Amino acid sequence: MPDSIDAPDAADFIGMATVRSIVEAELRGDAFPVADPEVAAAELLPNWKDQSTKSLGLIATVDGRVVGRGTLAMPGDASECWSAVSVLPDYRSAGIGSALYERLERMARDAGRRTIQNQTDFPAGLGGDSIPAPTGFGSVPARLASTRFLLRYGFTLEQVGRMSGLTLPMDADVAASSLDAAQAAATGYRTVTWEGPTPDEWVDAFALMRTRMTTDTPNAGMEQTEDVWTADRIRAFDAIWAESPMSMLTTIAVETATGHPAGYTELGVPAEPDRPAEQMDTLVLADHRGHRLGMLLKLTNLRELSARFPDSRIVETMNAEDNRPMLDVNEAIGFVPLSYAARWKKRIG
Repeated sequence: MPDSIDAPDAADFIGMATVRSIVEAELRGDAFPVADPEVAAAELLPNWKDQSTKSLGLIATVDGRVVGRGTLAMPGDASECWSAVSVLPDYRSAGIGSALYERLERMARDAGRRTIQNQTDFPAGLGGDSIPAPTGFGSVPARLASTRFLLRYGFTLEQVGRMSGLTLPMDADVAASSLDAAQAAATGYRTVTWEGPTPDEWVDAFALMRTRMTTDTPNAGMEQTEDVWTADRIRAFDAIWAESPMSMLTTIAVETATGHPAGYTELGVPAEPDRPAEQMDTLVLADHRGHRLGMLLKLTNLRELSARFPDSRIVETMNAEDNRPMLDVNEAIGFVPLSYAARWKKRIG
């Protein structure tokens, strides 16, 4: 891992990020343009530098060109890990993906992990036979190369997710009336928004909510060990992200009477306005649900996005198909399905 994308040893990392970006755009469709190679690498680098989740990577090269990548993300103090494999279209069916995955699985075993998990994207509208998710919500096409690949290696489908998109700008009158309705339903709560690092007064609250994000969202049969965040970890993470070309826009909900945090939402905004702003975490703590805070949080952050980044044209968000409360919020705002994701699991120890 290079110190920066300008470092002399950054070429392999940039090549890895380029493969990821090309394959991601291929699988998700026209709404996801390919990022500039150095921009894609610069956006990924903060996550790799945050070693609270240890990230390991492999590349496959042909004649000096990076044509495949394999990654392994291993959260601290957990038995599970996440793998990903991508190969450029012109280099498939040559055993490259298999070589990368088999090495990743050995690395996971050597690290003492007992479960390896994977997420594969696929476009909407594919016909043919499908494999239903055990949650009862969504399915994955059986004919996909990624489906056949993971089944061959012993993975089981656990959950299906939906990638949705919202075209910007929203209708001003609709956005304003929806936000007014959400604010009226959320009596006793207020919102706070910031861009960039977490303000000192909210660091402890944000650490609590990030921790709860790992346990309070629907994960179906996927394994998710509680990932504990502390104030120091929040500050360290913010410092790393300050190096990214992507801007972070955060809104939290606060219970007015107590000052306690109730929920939060985040948007990652790329430097290029033709690329989607990424809806990252959204969470309402269990004790504060039923007050339309999810709607309030998202609409407030979208309003701030339009005000601070007026050239943004689309927002993307991923939700589990079985997370109907959050899908209800998204659909009411105007998000429509763009693509889907299958989440897989394999026991390796």
